[in-house]
Amino acid sequence: MVAVKGDSRERLIAVATELFGEQGYHQTGTEEIVRRSGVTRGSLYHHFADKEALFEEVFDRADQVVSARVRAAAAAAAEQGKGAWSVFLAGWDAALDTAVDAPLQRIRVVDAPAVLGWQKWQERNARYTLANIEAGLVTLLEQGVLAPQPISPLAVLLMGLSNQAVAAIAGAPNPVRARRDIGAALRRLLDGLRT
Repeated sequence: MVAVKGDSRERLIAVATELFGEQGYHQTGTEEIVRRSGVTRGSLYHHFADKEALFEEVFDRADQVVSARVRAAAAAAAEQGKGAWSVFLAGWDAALDTAVDAPLQRIRVVDAPAVLGWQKWQERNARYTLANIEAGLVTLLEQGVLAPQPISPLAVLLMGLSNQAVAAIAGAPNPVRARRDIGAALRRLLDGLRT
């Protein structure tokens, strides 16, 4: 159970993150969020228009967690002196590794499309996922690892690939095995991008 310290808004977000991750959006009521947060219902509606608005904040933070893990893995590979291609793959590995984090993926890929709607989910997801992929592709292009081509369309396709891979791993009966198998297939596919 999450510690409920800090201001009421942060407590609401922390408890909602835990509950949405464990139970799912539709199985979590605002009464339970309020009770476990130790705040009043008025405080909930002071900070968030409704449960969906609270979920949006939880989703954004979950996406930031994944993005931070991707950037940290890429930075670690770069610090180890690995080449641009290995740095790019380290980011992909980190993204796929998050798929075995069931609560995180329940929020990001199970509930978010239904709660936010497909279009809004894609727009919000693109802020981090698409930005990370585009940055990696630009570096590969600058380093001569990627053949000259427009980056934006390729990044959009790879974002779709990333989302589908994460969803498949998260929803698999054996996520660890699915992570391994999908990761291997993804590497073979990505290898086709190299010059």
